[in-house]
Amino acid sequence: MRWTSGSCRRPYAIGRVPCGTASLKGGICWSDPSPRRSPGEARLRLLQVINTLEPAGAEVLLRDVTLGLARRGVETAVYLLRSTDSPLERGLAEAGIPLHCSRAGPVGSPQQVVALARHLRAHAYDVVHAHLFPTQLWGALAARLAAPRTPLLTTEHATHNRRRRRLLQAMDRWMYGNYRHVVCVSHAVAAALARWVPAVEPRLRVIPNGIDVGRFAGAERGDPQRLLGVAGPVLMMVARFEPARDQATLLRAMRHLNGAQLVLVGDGSRRAEHQRLAAALGVAERCHFLGTRKDVERLIKLADVYVQSSHWEGFGIAVLEAMASGVPVVASRVPGLVELVDSAGVLVEPGNADHLAQVLNALLRDPERRAELARRGRARADAFRIDGTVDRYHSLYREVCRAPADRRASPD
Repeated sequence: MRWTSGSCRRPYAIGRVPCGTASLKGGICWSDPSPRRSPGEARLRLLQVINTLEPAGAEVLLRDVTLGLARRGVETAVYLLRSTDSPLERGLAEAGIPLHCSRAGPVGSPQQVVALARHLRAHAYDVVHAHLFPTQLWGALAARLAAPRTPLLTTEHATHNRRRRRLLQAMDRWMYGNYRHVVCVSHAVAAALARWVPAVEPRLRVIPNGIDVGRFAGAERGDPQRLLGVAGPVLMMVARFEPARDQATLLRAMRHLNGAQLVLVGDGSRRAEHQRLAAALGVAERCHFLGTRKDVERLIKLADVYVQSSHWEGFGIAVLEAMASGVPVVASRVPGLVELVDSAGVLVEPGNADHLAQVLNALLRDPERRAELARRGRARADAFRIDGTVDRYHSLYREVCRAPADRRASPD
């Protein structure tokens, strides 16, 4: 087939797929799930826009929601500011989801606005949904230029980011003001954003992330010695090596965890830095850096304890995957993780390697406690099934399409 300048450059088999509230304090609302599309209802045409599909929480959510919406009859396409040929990217293409990849240079280049505006002019979408920064900013500008009457939504995935500085507050106020609704993946994210940009609070919706619980619960537990070449208790963390995740505290805790093996799954800009830290701490032989993996559900099952030592989290999809897998969880006491874990895991002070080591040593010596946490985690994970998340997004898309045009966006 012929490839246009807006299509991914690799020969993916891209085609078109038949593609769908209770008030809380402060005006933040849950988005209610919707029924399946009724016969004869017009197909909803949705564009999801994101920086890349390098595996991380927001990208995994986009993949899962996109596939779920396609099964509900929503005609969904994905627009990437940069193609990286990631497993998520290939998986969507193989599923028949149309992928459009910008050639406008780096993700942070303002030329992305022109490229996205051209794409919006060339396609009649009913809803445009942006994820992550700078896509959120470029999306707001491009929609102003090319599709001012199209409902524009965004999802806020974190409680903190590098823009939370006074000099950038006016930009954020303008940016979020262009969105009909800002979906937050947890109440912690909604509260943090409402404090930063109070004017956006009436337009906040909380839709918790979800996962395919059965995929993780049903995975078989293999032999760590055979699959990873390690012997002894296995600790695991699945996360990109970026500032928010703080694998460094976990590496420092390993000095006090004699005999334990640490498996770190994920890639990122600071991976080499953490490998050097493990060597400097004298724990490199017990720390295994696996990079990005497609068999996360099988790997998590190998862990005796799952650890998420983050500085901040908006939700914590990897933690939810561990709970669904029946692996006891230890996580930082930060707002997004406190909300998710509740009483189904052990919370530790962020950045405190000594406290983390103390908690992990106690758990590794107590199989009954680990079994109880695993049971609680499985029960907790059952409340976050991906079908419920997809239904809530579908309901919100249908709601904004029914709204009068003059209510679809209300920039400040």
